[in-house]
Amino acid sequence: MYKRVILHKDRVKNVTEGHPWIFSGAILSSEPLEDGELCEIHSQSRFVGIGYYHGGVDIAIRLLTRKEEPIDVAFFEHRIRRLKAEKEMWTRNTNAYRVVFGESDALPGLIVDKYDHTLVMQCHTLGMERLKDVIAQALTRVYQPKCVCRKAAVHSGRIEGLAESAEVEILHGKLDEDIIIEENGFRFFVNVAKGQKTGFFLDQRQNRQSILPYCEKRRVLNCFCYTGGFSVYAASVASRVTSVDISGGAIEYARRNFELNGFDPAAHEFVAGDVFDYLGAMHRGSFDTVILDPPSFARKKVQIKQAIKAYTTINSKALEKMAPGSILVSSSCTTHVDELTFIKILNQSAVNAGCSLKVLHSAMQPFDHAYNLSFLEGRYLKFFVMLRGE
Repeated sequence: MYKRVILHKDRVKNVTEGHPWIFSGAILSSEPLEDGELCEIHSQSRFVGIGYYHGGVDIAIRLLTRKEEPIDVAFFEHRIRRLKAEKEMWTRNTNAYRVVFGESDALPGLIVDKYDHTLVMQCHTLGMERLKDVIAQALTRVYQPKCVCRKAAVHSGRIEGLAESAEVEILHGKLDEDIIIEENGFRFFVNVAKGQKTGFFLDQRQNRQSILPYCEKRRVLNCFCYTGGFSVYAASVASRVTSVDISGGAIEYARRNFELNGFDPAAHEFVAGDVFDYLGAMHRGSFDTVILDPPSFARKKVQIKQAIKAYTTINSKALEKMAPGSILVSSSCTTHVDELTFIKILNQSAVNAGCSLKVLHSAMQPFDHAYNLSFLEGRYLKFFVMLRGE
């Protein structure tokens, strides 16, 4: 069906046990392949699966199926229909969710998010990029959406050698400038073209809901607020919410999201500025609840040390300015910083600030971002609600 790749017999165990990645060192031989080309994987006389190849990166093959089947529109339609049923069974009270979560959903290198009637794809690998039109056809068949578009995945795209472009590519229909999504009774504007990632951070949906008891009648500071996800939830119960983000455009959308939900922006504060500087200048005891939800501090393993330093700095700075009895909500979306490491970061931050931290609640990503036990790299989100002690 496709060109063959033969694996070393002693390097196939990881794959047969469920992991979707094959590293270059596991390949014994192969027919000539282009980067991004589909291929059959074998070990000795045994069929292993079908995936796509890239000779210029460490992960040489990513597995799409363990069956002998064509990778075509029907293949993706079947996968996406199954995922749609699965996601909609568990993901409720929203018209926005993650349709495809890459390797964890057995479609490595592919992210698809649904925003009402618009579907946004990100192809993180050349192999998926080459299949984008086929995938768009499958998505259209399953969802009958108003729009299917592709947004560049900047960091991973550079590694895979994908062409960089800030333009959103329309694969089906027409893209609205602003899409309104609903989530747990709240509404948000999503601008796919100008927004980060695919436009919104859907993975914090359940965590946004979980902070409400810790914000009631309190002064809340939301750092790295982006377009005000946590801020809007907090504003429904808090006495005052301050939202800080370095992007002036994101701050403007945060204001608009307050108005969209019937909250007066004038009763709250919006700051376009650097969070590190803001925390450094903040007066002690200014806030009763502080939320730290920064972007990833490490895109690559070599950046882990600087990520640990950055997380320790912001958590230490916040705790130094917080009074006993206040609440720290701290999150990390950095895959390369695992949960145990993040817990150690939080504890060290408390030591630096001369206080204690007690965990009241912890969580990870929601149902539509479920990770597969054979692919622990898919477990990336860490979320803690903590009580600051003496």
